[in-house]
Amino acid sequence: MKKLIVLFLFPLMLTAQFSEYFDGFSNWQGDTSKFVVDSLSRLQLMAPPQADQAQIWHSSMALLEGQWQLDIRMDFNPSSSNYTIVHLSMDSMQNGYYVKLGGTNDEISFYKSTQGISEKLITGPMDFIDVPLVEIHLLVHRDSIGNWYVYAKHFGDSTFSLQGSCFDHTYLSSQYFGIECVYTSTRSDKFFFDNIEVDGYSFVDTFLYPQAQDIVINEVLFNPLEGDNDFVEIINRSSKTLCIKGLQLGNYYAQQAANLKPISEGYDFMLPNDLLVLCISKQTLLDYHPQALEEQIIELESMPTYNNDQGVVVLALDSISIDEFHYDENMHFDLLQDVEGVSLERINTDLTANDNWHSASEPSGFSTPTLPNSQAHQIVPAKDIMTLSPPVFTPNNDGQDDILSIQLTFEQSGFRGRLLIFNVQGFLIKTLINNTLFGTVNTYYWDGLTDRNEPAATGRYIVWLEAIHSNQSPILQKQSVVVGWY
Repeated sequence: MKKLIVLFLFPLMLTAQFSEYFDGFSNWQGDTSKFVVDSLSRLQLMAPPQADQAQIWHSSMALLEGQWQLDIRMDFNPSSSNYTIVHLSMDSMQNGYYVKLGGTNDEISFYKSTQGISEKLITGPMDFIDVPLVEIHLLVHRDSIGNWYVYAKHFGDSTFSLQGSCFDHTYLSSQYFGIECVYTSTRSDKFFFDNIEVDGYSFVDTFLYPQAQDIVINEVLFNPLEGDNDFVEIINRSSKTLCIKGLQLGNYYAQQAANLKPISEGYDFMLPNDLLVLCISKQTLLDYHPQALEEQIIELESMPTYNNDQGVVVLALDSISIDEFHYDENMHFDLLQDVEGVSLERINTDLTANDNWHSASEPSGFSTPTLPNSQAHQIVPAKDIMTLSPPVFTPNNDGQDDILSIQLTFEQSGFRGRLLIFNVQGFLIKTLINNTLFGTVNTYYWDGLTDRNEPAATGRYIVWLEAIHSNQSPILQKQSVVVGWY
Protein backbone atom coordinates (compact mmCIF):
# COMPACT_ATOMS: atom_id res chain seq x y z
CA MET A 1 0.00 0.00 0.00
CA LYS A 2 1.33 3.44 -0.90
CA LYS A 3 0.56 5.85 1.92
CA LEU A 4 0.15 9.59 1.85
CA ILE A 5 3.84 10.06 2.59
CA VAL A 6 4.93 8.68 -0.79
CA LEU A 7 7.22 11.45 -1.95
CA PHE A 8 6.16 11.73 -5.55
CA LEU A 9 2.48 12.28 -4.66
CA PHE A 10 1.84 15.72 -3.20
CA PRO A 11 -1.61 17.04 -2.32
CA LEU A 12 -2.16 20.77 -2.32
CA MET A 13 -1.89 22.26 1.17
CA LEU A 14 -3.46 25.70 1.55
CA THR A 15 -2.66 27.76 4.62
CA ALA A 16 -5.46 29.87 6.04
CA GLN A 17 -5.89 32.26 8.90
CA PHE A 18 -8.11 35.15 9.85
CA SER A 19 -8.83 37.27 12.88
CA GLU A 20 -11.88 39.32 13.74
CA TYR A 21 -12.04 41.95 16.47
CA PHE A 22 -15.25 43.55 15.17
CA ASP A 23 -14.11 47.03 14.39
CA GLY A 24 -16.48 46.37 11.51
CA PHE A 25 -18.68 43.53 10.30
CA SER A 26 -17.85 42.54 6.73
CA ASN A 27 -16.86 39.33 4.92
CA TRP A 28 -19.55 37.41 6.77
CA GLN A 29 -22.49 35.56 5.17
CA GLY A 30 -25.75 34.17 6.46
CA ASP A 31 -28.17 35.84 8.86
CA THR A 32 -26.08 39.01 9.07
CA SER A 33 -29.19 41.17 9.54
CA LYS A 34 -29.68 39.57 12.95
CA PHE A 35 -26.30 40.77 14.26
CA VAL A 36 -24.79 44.16 15.10
CA VAL A 37 -21.46 45.45 16.43
CA ASP A 38 -22.13 46.98 19.85
CA SER A 39 -20.46 49.98 21.55
CA LEU A 40 -17.72 47.71 22.97
CA SER A 41 -16.83 46.38 19.48
CA ARG A 42 -18.36 42.99 20.15
CA LEU A 43 -20.59 41.09 17.78
CA GLN A 44 -24.05 40.97 19.33
CA LEU A 45 -27.09 38.98 18.33
CA MET A 46 -29.92 41.47 17.78
CA ALA A 47 -32.76 39.36 16.43
CA PRO A 48 -36.55 39.76 16.64
CA PRO A 49 -37.89 38.53 20.02
CA GLN A 50 -39.10 35.11 18.94
CA ALA A 51 -37.78 31.55 19.21
CA ASP A 52 -35.40 31.02 16.32
CA GLN A 53 -31.81 30.46 15.35
CA ALA A 54 -29.25 32.58 13.54
CA GLN A 55 -26.13 31.49 11.65
CA ILE A 56 -23.29 33.47 10.14
CA TRP A 57 -20.29 32.21 8.20
CA HIS A 58 -16.80 33.40 7.34
CA SER A 59 -14.63 31.75 4.70
CA SER A 60 -11.96 29.60 6.37
CA MET A 61 -9.86 26.69 5.13
CA ALA A 62 -8.20 26.14 8.52
CA LEU A 63 -8.34 22.56 9.80
CA LEU A 64 -5.03 20.66 9.84
CA GLU A 65 -2.81 21.90 12.68
CA GLY A 66 -5.73 24.20 13.31
CA GLN A 67 -6.25 26.51 16.24
CA TRP A 68 -9.45 28.39 17.01
CA GLN A 69 -9.86 31.00 19.76
CA LEU A 70 -12.73 33.32 20.58
CA ASP A 71 -14.55 34.96 23.46
CA ILE A 72 -18.18 34.05 24.03
CA ARG A 73 -20.65 35.73 26.35
CA MET A 74 -24.23 34.60 27.00
CA ASP A 75 -26.20 36.80 29.40
CA PHE A 76 -28.19 33.86 30.74
CA ASN A 77 -27.79 30.32 32.02
CA PRO A 78 -27.71 28.10 28.89
CA SER A 79 -30.30 25.38 28.38
CA SER A 80 -31.49 22.95 25.75
CA SER A 81 -33.36 25.90 24.14
CA ASN A 82 -30.66 28.55 24.42
CA TYR A 83 -27.08 27.73 23.44
CA THR A 84 -24.19 28.55 21.11
CA ILE A 85 -22.56 26.45 18.39
CA VAL A 86 -19.13 27.36 17.02
CA HIS A 87 -18.55 25.71 13.65
CA LEU A 88 -14.79 25.24 13.51
CA SER A 89 -14.88 23.83 10.00
CA MET A 90 -17.61 23.06 7.52
CA ASP A 91 -17.95 22.38 3.81
CA SER A 92 -20.88 22.82 1.44
CA MET A 93 -22.08 19.26 2.26
CA GLN A 94 -22.31 20.09 5.99
CA ASN A 95 -19.29 17.93 6.77
CA GLY A 96 -17.06 19.25 9.55
CA TYR A 97 -16.60 19.81 13.26
CA TYR A 98 -18.22 22.08 15.83
CA VAL A 99 -18.30 22.95 19.53
CA LYS A 100 -21.59 23.30 21.38
CA LEU A 101 -21.80 25.46 24.53
CA GLY A 102 -24.89 24.59 26.55
CA GLY A 103 -27.50 21.88 26.68
CA THR A 104 -29.24 19.80 29.29
CA ASN A 105 -26.00 19.20 31.24
CA ASP A 106 -24.54 22.71 30.82
CA GLU A 107 -21.35 21.32 29.32
CA ILE A 108 -19.04 22.21 26.42
CA SER A 109 -19.12 19.39 23.86
CA PHE A 110 -17.39 18.61 20.57
CA TYR A 111 -19.15 17.08 17.54
CA LYS A 112 -18.49 15.77 14.06
CA SER A 113 -21.09 16.58 11.39
CA THR A 114 -21.56 14.25 8.42
CA GLN A 115 -23.93 15.71 5.87
CA GLY A 116 -25.77 17.42 8.72
CA ILE A 117 -25.91 14.32 10.97
CA SER A 118 -24.14 14.97 14.28
CA GLU A 119 -21.94 12.59 16.28
CA LYS A 120 -20.68 13.63 19.71
CA LEU A 121 -16.94 12.99 20.13
CA ILE A 122 -16.25 14.85 23.40
CA THR A 123 -18.53 15.49 26.36
CA GLY A 124 -17.09 18.15 28.63
CA PRO A 125 -17.43 18.32 32.42
CA MET A 126 -21.04 18.59 33.55
CA ASP A 127 -22.21 22.03 34.81
CA PHE A 128 -19.04 23.80 33.60
CA ILE A 129 -21.21 26.64 32.31
CA ASP A 130 -24.06 26.28 34.81
CA VAL A 131 -23.83 29.95 35.79
CA PRO A 132 -26.27 32.89 35.51
CA LEU A 133 -23.98 34.70 33.04
CA VAL A 134 -21.52 32.81 30.85
CA GLU A 135 -18.23 34.47 29.87
CA ILE A 136 -15.88 31.95 28.24
CA HIS A 137 -12.54 31.98 26.43
CA LEU A 138 -12.76 28.98 24.04
CA LEU A 139 -9.61 27.37 22.60
CA VAL A 140 -9.61 24.35 20.28
CA HIS A 141 -6.55 22.70 18.77
CA ARG A 142 -6.20 19.96 16.16
CA ASP A 143 -2.78 18.55 15.33
CA SER A 144 -1.55 17.36 11.93
CA ILE A 145 -2.81 13.77 12.30
CA GLY A 146 -6.24 14.27 13.87
CA ASN A 147 -5.88 14.65 17.64
CA TRP A 148 -8.40 17.19 18.95
CA TYR A 149 -8.18 19.15 22.22
CA VAL A 150 -10.94 21.43 23.53
CA TYR A 151 -10.04 23.96 26.23
CA ALA A 152 -12.06 26.67 27.97
CA LYS A 153 -11.71 29.10 30.84
CA HIS A 154 -14.04 31.56 32.50
CA PHE A 155 -13.17 35.24 32.29
CA GLY A 156 -10.85 35.92 35.20
CA ASP A 157 -9.36 32.40 35.31
CA SER A 158 -5.59 32.22 34.84
CA THR A 159 -5.42 28.87 33.02
CA PHE A 160 -7.46 26.93 30.52
CA SER A 161 -9.29 23.77 31.56
CA LEU A 162 -9.22 20.76 29.23
CA GLN A 163 -12.81 19.88 28.36
CA GLY A 164 -11.76 16.71 26.56
CA SER A 165 -9.75 15.21 23.71
CA CYS A 166 -10.34 12.72 20.92
CA PHE A 167 -8.97 11.46 17.63
CA ASP A 168 -10.80 11.91 14.34
CA HIS A 169 -9.36 12.51 10.86
CA THR A 170 -12.46 11.95 8.77
CA TYR A 171 -12.29 15.41 7.18
CA LEU A 172 -9.13 17.10 5.99
CA SER A 173 -10.40 20.32 4.45
CA SER A 174 -12.71 23.18 5.30
CA GLN A 175 -14.54 26.02 3.58
CA TYR A 176 -16.19 27.94 6.41
CA PHE A 177 -15.98 28.97 10.05
CA GLY A 178 -19.35 29.78 11.58
CA ILE A 179 -21.28 30.94 14.63
CA GLU A 180 -24.79 29.72 15.38
CA CYS A 181 -27.14 30.96 18.07
CA VAL A 182 -30.23 29.02 19.15
CA TYR A 183 -32.52 31.11 21.32
CA THR A 184 -35.99 31.76 22.72
CA SER A 185 -37.80 35.09 22.51
CA THR A 186 -36.26 36.44 25.74
CA ARG A 187 -32.68 35.60 24.71
CA SER A 188 -32.65 37.03 21.18
CA ASP A 189 -30.22 39.82 22.12
CA LYS A 190 -28.13 38.10 24.79
CA PHE A 191 -25.28 36.53 22.73
CA PHE A 192 -21.88 38.28 22.30
CA PHE A 193 -18.68 37.26 20.44
CA ASP A 194 -15.24 38.83 20.17
CA ASN A 195 -11.50 38.28 19.57
CA ILE A 196 -11.82 35.51 16.98
CA GLU A 197 -8.50 34.05 15.82
CA VAL A 198 -8.36 31.11 13.39
CA ASP A 199 -5.20 29.49 12.02
CA GLY A 200 -4.31 26.29 10.17
CA TYR A 201 -4.36 24.82 6.69
CA SER A 202 -6.47 22.59 4.46
CA PHE A 203 -5.70 19.47 2.50
CA VAL A 204 -7.00 19.93 -1.03
CA ASP A 205 -7.46 16.55 -2.65
CA THR A 206 -5.75 16.64 -6.04
CA PHE A 207 -5.38 12.88 -6.44
CA LEU A 208 -6.92 10.82 -9.21
CA TYR A 209 -9.69 8.43 -8.25
CA PRO A 210 -10.70 5.34 -10.24
CA GLN A 211 -13.35 5.57 -12.90
CA ALA A 212 -15.38 2.59 -14.11
CA GLN A 213 -13.07 -0.24 -15.22
CA ASP A 214 -9.88 1.51 -14.03
CA ILE A 215 -9.63 -0.91 -11.11
CA VAL A 216 -11.28 -4.27 -11.75
CA ILE A 217 -11.90 -7.58 -10.00
CA ASN A 218 -9.08 -9.91 -11.02
CA GLU A 219 -9.49 -13.13 -9.00
CA VAL A 220 -12.12 -14.50 -6.62
CA LEU A 221 -12.10 -17.43 -4.22
CA PHE A 222 -15.72 -17.91 -3.16
CA ASN A 223 -15.59 -21.59 -2.16
CA PRO A 224 -12.50 -21.89 0.06
CA LEU A 225 -11.17 -25.00 1.73
CA GLU A 226 -12.45 -25.57 5.26
CA GLY A 227 -10.61 -23.17 7.55
CA ASP A 228 -9.59 -20.80 4.75
CA ASN A 229 -11.45 -17.55 3.96
CA ASP A 230 -12.92 -16.01 0.83
CA PHE A 231 -10.75 -13.48 -0.96
CA VAL A 232 -11.18 -10.97 -3.76
CA GLU A 233 -8.22 -9.67 -5.73
CA ILE A 234 -8.35 -6.34 -7.55
CA ILE A 235 -5.94 -4.85 -10.09
CA ASN A 236 -5.28 -1.33 -11.33
CA ARG A 237 -5.49 -1.97 -15.07
CA SER A 238 -5.12 1.72 -15.93
CA SER A 239 -1.92 3.66 -16.60
CA LYS A 240 -2.70 6.03 -13.69
CA THR A 241 -1.69 6.09 -10.04
CA LEU A 242 -5.06 6.01 -8.29
CA CYS A 243 -6.19 6.95 -4.80
CA ILE A 244 -8.49 4.27 -3.39
CA LYS A 245 -9.96 6.30 -0.52
CA GLY A 246 -13.67 5.46 -0.54
CA LEU A 247 -13.25 2.16 -2.43
CA GLN A 248 -15.73 -0.51 -1.26
CA LEU A 249 -16.36 -4.24 -1.69
CA GLY A 250 -19.91 -5.57 -1.82
CA ASN A 251 -22.36 -8.12 -3.17
CA TYR A 252 -25.95 -8.09 -4.45
CA TYR A 253 -29.24 -7.93 -2.63
CA ALA A 254 -32.61 -7.54 -4.40
CA GLN A 255 -30.82 -7.28 -7.77
CA GLN A 256 -28.63 -4.35 -6.81
CA ALA A 257 -25.30 -3.61 -5.15
CA ALA A 258 -25.48 -3.94 -1.36
CA ASN A 259 -23.53 -4.69 1.81
CA LEU A 260 -20.68 -2.38 0.80
CA LYS A 261 -17.62 -2.69 3.05
CA PRO A 262 -14.88 -0.02 3.08
CA ILE A 263 -11.54 -1.08 1.63
CA SER A 264 -9.65 2.10 2.41
CA GLU A 265 -10.76 5.11 4.42
CA GLY A 266 -7.31 6.71 4.29
CA TYR A 267 -5.20 7.99 1.44
CA ASP A 268 -3.81 4.77 -0.02
CA PHE A 269 -2.73 4.34 -3.63
CA MET A 270 -2.49 1.75 -6.38
CA LEU A 271 0.15 2.10 -9.06
CA PRO A 272 -0.52 0.78 -12.58
CA ASN A 273 -0.74 -3.05 -12.52
CA ASP A 274 -0.76 -3.13 -8.69
CA LEU A 275 -2.63 -6.05 -7.13
CA LEU A 276 -4.46 -5.95 -3.78
CA VAL A 277 -6.16 -8.90 -2.09
CA LEU A 278 -9.12 -8.34 0.24
CA CYS A 279 -10.05 -10.83 2.94
CA ILE A 280 -11.29 -11.10 6.51
CA SER A 281 -8.09 -12.69 7.92
CA LYS A 282 -4.66 -11.92 6.53
CA GLN A 283 -2.99 -14.63 8.61
CA THR A 284 -5.45 -17.29 7.45
CA LEU A 285 -4.86 -16.36 3.83
CA LEU A 286 -1.08 -16.58 4.33
CA ASP A 287 -1.46 -19.96 6.05
CA TYR A 288 -3.37 -21.44 3.10
CA HIS A 289 -1.59 -19.45 0.34
CA PRO A 290 2.03 -19.15 1.58
CA GLN A 291 3.30 -17.63 -1.67
CA ALA A 292 1.07 -14.56 -1.24
CA LEU A 293 2.76 -11.21 -0.58
CA GLU A 294 1.71 -9.94 2.84
CA GLU A 295 2.12 -6.25 1.99
CA GLN A 296 -0.50 -6.58 -0.76
CA ILE A 297 -3.21 -8.00 1.50
CA ILE A 298 -5.87 -5.79 3.09
CA GLU A 299 -7.70 -7.23 6.05
CA LEU A 300 -11.30 -5.98 6.20
CA GLU A 301 -13.32 -5.70 9.39
CA SER A 302 -16.03 -7.71 7.66
CA MET A 303 -16.48 -9.25 4.22
CA PRO A 304 -19.63 -9.40 2.11
CA THR A 305 -21.08 -12.89 1.85
CA TYR A 306 -20.23 -14.84 -1.32
CA ASN A 307 -22.17 -18.08 -1.76
CA ASN A 308 -20.37 -21.19 -2.95
CA ASP A 309 -22.65 -21.80 -5.94
CA GLN A 310 -23.21 -18.35 -7.43
CA GLY A 311 -23.24 -14.67 -6.57
CA VAL A 312 -22.03 -11.19 -7.46
CA VAL A 313 -18.83 -9.44 -6.41
CA VAL A 314 -19.18 -5.64 -6.52
CA LEU A 315 -16.35 -3.11 -6.48
CA ALA A 316 -17.64 0.38 -5.74
CA LEU A 317 -16.32 3.88 -5.11
CA ASP A 318 -18.43 5.94 -2.71
CA SER A 319 -21.34 3.50 -3.26
CA ILE A 320 -21.15 3.75 -7.08
CA SER A 321 -20.26 0.46 -8.79
CA ILE A 322 -17.11 0.57 -10.93
CA ASP A 323 -16.87 -3.20 -11.64
CA GLU A 324 -18.99 -6.30 -11.05
CA PHE A 325 -18.36 -10.02 -11.45
CA HIS A 326 -21.41 -12.29 -11.68
CA TYR A 327 -19.89 -15.67 -10.91
CA ASP A 328 -21.21 -19.21 -11.03
CA GLU A 329 -19.44 -22.42 -9.98
CA ASN A 330 -20.24 -23.81 -13.46
CA MET A 331 -17.70 -21.32 -14.82
CA HIS A 332 -14.94 -23.58 -13.45
CA PHE A 333 -13.04 -25.90 -15.78
CA ASP A 334 -15.42 -28.82 -16.34
CA LEU A 335 -12.80 -31.53 -15.87
CA LEU A 336 -12.10 -30.50 -12.28
CA GLN A 337 -13.66 -33.09 -9.99
CA ASP A 338 -13.74 -30.74 -6.98
CA VAL A 339 -13.76 -26.93 -7.13
CA GLU A 340 -13.42 -26.34 -3.38
CA GLY A 341 -10.38 -24.14 -2.85
CA VAL A 342 -10.16 -23.24 -6.55
CA SER A 343 -10.33 -19.57 -7.50
CA LEU A 344 -11.62 -18.07 -10.72
CA GLU A 345 -9.08 -15.84 -12.47
CA ARG A 346 -9.60 -13.14 -15.03
CA ILE A 347 -7.93 -14.23 -18.27
CA ASN A 348 -7.43 -10.77 -19.75
CA THR A 349 -7.82 -7.53 -17.80
CA ASP A 350 -8.97 -5.68 -20.93
CA LEU A 351 -12.11 -7.82 -21.28
CA THR A 352 -15.28 -7.89 -19.17
CA ALA A 353 -17.30 -10.84 -20.53
CA ASN A 354 -18.06 -13.79 -18.24
CA ASP A 355 -16.20 -16.19 -20.55
CA ASN A 356 -13.07 -14.17 -19.70
CA TRP A 357 -12.65 -16.22 -16.50
CA HIS A 358 -11.03 -19.60 -15.88
CA SER A 359 -10.10 -21.82 -12.94
CA ALA A 360 -6.64 -21.14 -11.56
CA SER A 361 -4.09 -23.73 -12.61
CA GLU A 362 -3.16 -26.83 -10.62
CA PRO A 363 0.62 -26.05 -10.43
CA SER A 364 -0.23 -22.65 -8.91
CA GLY A 365 -2.10 -24.39 -6.10
CA PHE A 366 -5.43 -23.50 -7.74
CA SER A 367 -5.14 -19.83 -6.68
CA THR A 368 -2.71 -16.93 -7.02
CA PRO A 369 -3.60 -14.16 -4.52
CA THR A 370 -1.28 -11.10 -4.90
CA LEU A 371 0.53 -12.87 -7.77
CA PRO A 372 0.03 -12.73 -11.57
CA ASN A 373 -2.89 -14.89 -12.64
CA SER A 374 -1.87 -18.38 -13.71
CA GLN A 375 -4.35 -18.17 -16.60
CA ALA A 376 -3.45 -14.62 -17.71
CA HIS A 377 -3.55 -14.32 -21.49
CA GLN A 378 -2.70 -11.24 -23.51
CA ILE A 379 -4.50 -10.51 -26.77
CA VAL A 380 -2.29 -11.02 -29.81
CA PRO A 381 -2.48 -8.10 -32.29
CA ALA A 382 -5.01 -8.95 -35.00
CA LYS A 383 -3.50 -10.05 -38.30
CA ASP A 384 -6.76 -10.87 -40.04
CA ILE A 385 -10.48 -10.93 -39.39
CA MET A 386 -9.85 -14.03 -37.25
CA THR A 387 -6.70 -14.43 -35.15
CA LEU A 388 -5.98 -17.54 -33.05
CA SER A 389 -3.55 -17.70 -30.14
CA PRO A 390 -1.64 -19.86 -29.35
CA PRO A 391 -1.43 -22.11 -32.44
CA VAL A 392 -0.95 -25.12 -30.13
CA PHE A 393 -2.71 -25.25 -26.76
CA THR A 394 -2.87 -27.89 -24.04
CA PRO A 395 -6.10 -27.64 -22.01
CA ASN A 396 -4.89 -29.52 -18.93
CA ASN A 397 -5.14 -26.65 -16.41
CA ASP A 398 -1.39 -26.53 -15.81
CA GLY A 399 -1.27 -22.79 -16.40
CA GLN A 400 0.64 -23.11 -19.69
CA ASP A 401 -1.39 -22.38 -22.84
CA ASP A 402 -4.55 -23.87 -21.32
CA ILE A 403 -6.93 -21.79 -23.44
CA LEU A 404 -7.34 -20.92 -27.10
CA SER A 405 -8.06 -17.25 -27.72
CA ILE A 406 -10.07 -16.36 -30.82
CA GLN A 407 -10.04 -12.69 -31.76
CA LEU A 408 -12.48 -11.39 -34.39
CA THR A 409 -11.98 -7.93 -35.89
CA PHE A 410 -14.50 -6.35 -38.28
CA GLU A 411 -14.15 -3.07 -40.13
CA GLN A 412 -17.69 -2.09 -39.19
CA SER A 413 -20.40 -3.10 -36.77
CA GLY A 414 -23.52 -5.06 -37.65
CA PHE A 415 -22.10 -8.51 -38.37
CA ARG A 416 -23.89 -11.50 -36.90
CA GLY A 417 -22.81 -15.13 -36.96
CA ARG A 418 -21.32 -18.15 -35.30
CA LEU A 419 -18.04 -19.86 -34.38
CA LEU A 420 -17.77 -23.64 -34.82
CA ILE A 421 -15.03 -26.19 -34.08
CA PHE A 422 -14.64 -29.22 -36.42
CA ASN A 423 -12.28 -32.14 -36.22
CA VAL A 424 -10.22 -33.11 -39.26
CA GLN A 425 -12.88 -35.68 -40.25
CA GLY A 426 -15.30 -32.77 -40.65
CA PHE A 427 -17.49 -33.54 -37.65
CA LEU A 428 -18.78 -30.61 -35.56
CA ILE A 429 -17.54 -31.05 -31.99
CA LYS A 430 -18.16 -27.63 -30.45
CA THR A 431 -20.46 -24.67 -31.08
CA LEU A 432 -18.72 -21.76 -29.37
CA ILE A 433 -21.29 -19.10 -30.29
CA ASN A 434 -24.38 -19.16 -32.44
CA ASN A 435 -26.40 -16.31 -33.98
CA THR A 436 -24.43 -13.68 -32.03
CA LEU A 437 -24.26 -9.99 -32.88
CA PHE A 438 -20.55 -9.12 -33.10
CA GLY A 439 -18.86 -5.90 -32.16
CA THR A 440 -16.00 -4.53 -34.19
CA VAL A 441 -13.50 -6.24 -31.83
CA ASN A 442 -14.43 -9.53 -30.13
CA THR A 443 -12.57 -12.16 -28.14
CA TYR A 444 -13.79 -15.69 -27.43
CA TYR A 445 -12.15 -18.64 -25.71
CA TRP A 446 -12.14 -22.41 -26.18
CA ASP A 447 -11.09 -24.52 -23.20
CA GLY A 448 -10.67 -27.71 -25.27
CA LEU A 449 -13.97 -29.30 -24.25
CA THR A 450 -16.55 -30.57 -26.73
CA ASP A 451 -20.30 -29.97 -26.63
CA ARG A 452 -20.48 -33.20 -24.61
CA ASN A 453 -18.11 -31.74 -22.00
CA GLU A 454 -15.47 -34.27 -23.02
CA PRO A 455 -11.84 -33.29 -23.63
CA ALA A 456 -11.04 -32.99 -27.31
CA ALA A 457 -8.54 -35.60 -28.45
CA THR A 458 -4.99 -34.56 -29.25
CA GLY A 459 -4.76 -33.44 -32.86
CA ARG A 460 -5.66 -30.71 -35.34
CA TYR A 461 -9.01 -28.90 -35.41
CA ILE A 462 -10.67 -26.34 -37.65
CA VAL A 463 -12.12 -23.10 -36.27
CA TRP A 464 -14.88 -21.98 -38.65
CA LEU A 465 -16.32 -18.44 -38.73
CA GLU A 466 -19.56 -17.49 -40.45
CA ALA A 467 -20.55 -13.80 -40.34
CA ILE A 468 -23.34 -12.08 -42.27
CA HIS A 469 -24.32 -8.43 -42.65
CA SER A 470 -27.40 -6.68 -43.99
CA ASN A 471 -25.44 -4.72 -46.62
CA GLN A 472 -22.04 -6.44 -46.75
CA SER A 473 -20.81 -9.65 -48.30
CA PRO A 474 -20.82 -12.63 -45.92
CA ILE A 475 -17.53 -13.61 -44.32
CA LEU A 476 -16.48 -17.26 -44.25
CA GLN A 477 -13.10 -18.03 -42.70
CA LYS A 478 -11.37 -21.06 -41.29
CA GLN A 479 -8.12 -21.57 -39.44
CA SER A 480 -6.52 -24.61 -37.88
CA VAL A 481 -5.34 -25.09 -34.32
CA VAL A 482 -3.68 -28.00 -32.58
CA VAL A 483 -4.78 -29.48 -29.28
CA GLY A 484 -1.48 -30.68 -27.81
CA TRP A 485 -0.59 -33.45 -25.43
CA TYR A 486 -2.32 -33.50 -22.10
